[in-house]
Amino acid sequence: MLQHYVFIKYQETVLREHIDAFCEKMLGLKKSIPLIKAMEIGQDSLRDARSWDLILIMQFDSVETLRTYQEHPEHQALMSFNNPFVAQVGSVDFVKS
Repeated sequence: MLQHYVFIKYQETVLREHIDAFCEKMLGLKKSIPLIKAMEIGQDSLRDARSWDLILIMQFDSVETLRTYQEHPEHQALMSFNNPFVAQVGSVDFVKS
């Protein structure tokens, strides 16, 4: 099982409404794209200088299914919705045995 973690730091001017809408739309992908085996979204509570605003924790069967998901039109549309508001993004991917 491939663990896919995505960290997002938004631009300082981004409204909470956008972040909430993004989270809702991401959760909707779980219902419409069966390649996603599990998904959890967490928003930062501490707001420390080193904090990221959001984490996506997802599971896929393999690297290949992650890559297919990343090219899926619904995922691409959601990235087009969110990317203009993102300051930084990072990810960690590893195989969990």
